[in-house]
Amino acid sequence: TCLWSQLPQGIRVPCDRYKHACCSHDGNVYLLGGRDNSTLRDFWRYSVRNEWTELSCVGEAAPEEVEEHSMVFQGFIYVFGGTLDSAYTSLRCPLWVFDINRKGHSAVVIGSSMLVYGGFIDIKGSSQEFWSLDCTLQWSTR
Repeated sequence: TCLWSQLPQGIRVPCDRYKHACCSHDGNVYLLGGRDNSTLRDFWRYSVRNEWTELSCVGEAAPEEVEEHSMVFQGFIYVFGGTLDSAYTSLRCPLWVFDINRKGHSAVVIGSSMLVYGGFIDIKGSSQEFWSLDCTLQWSTR
């Protein structure tokens, strides 16, 4: 059977949130941005020792309310898609500008490629598109 159990928390922990990015790498879970009652631009790492550490972001603050997917490839965290320019947010970091306005999609890494399927594009509704990003940053459609 699959049972959920609440993990113990230390003194410093991230606040409750939604619309954040989250992924795992080398026994750690990374948490980026999101929303609570306002936008959040923080970056956290959770270790298997039940410890949270707040990490600093290089350059401008982390994007808020990203509502996207993230994955790890060769030690780098890639964050893709989401809502960056809404009634609550404004564009703050050119790193987070992508030519595809997509959210609610699935993303995984296989070999050296990130595969992205479905989701919602702009106001056009759901999509059945299937994309592959070679981590040399060359997009192709499948």
